[in-house]
Amino acid sequence: APAMNSGTEIRSVVYGSPSVAASTFQRTHLERLAFADVLARLRKSIEAADMWILHEIDPQALLAKDGYRIGPARQILFFHPRLMARLLGTDPAAVLEAPLKFVVLELADGTVMVSWNDPTGALARYQNAALTALGEELSRACQAIAEDFHG
Repeated sequence: APAMNSGTEIRSVVYGSPSVAASTFQRTHLERLAFADVLARLRKSIEAADMWILHEIDPQALLAKDGYRIGPARQILFFHPRLMARLLGTDPAAVLEAPLKFVVLELADGTVMVSWNDPTGALARYQNAALTALGEELSRACQAIAEDFHG
């Protein structure tokens, strides 16, 4: 088992630079709004796109439990039962690709970065036309959510 921090040492984590390779399978929007405002707008846009927010993960709180300090961070997992039914009916192995996720990070300069994996490539690798089409549909939905909250 990994060693736990004794609780007395606080270790600050400085975010590294995103890799160039990430831009081939991820999408990113940068915001100058407050972190809480970005989260509120993103949640509203997800729901307006007829998606369900399934869970939010707070990496900032989780890392703090072991003595790590990071900037504000959230992972928002979202999907919809109708989409899960389509995945299951097409190829149950593709369920691994769900739910979709937005990551929201406040960078050192105060900019808030919203990023997500583009589902097009993930579903196309199953080599099934219906999954490829669903991946493209989900990609457009993610982009629309980002543009809605961004705009």
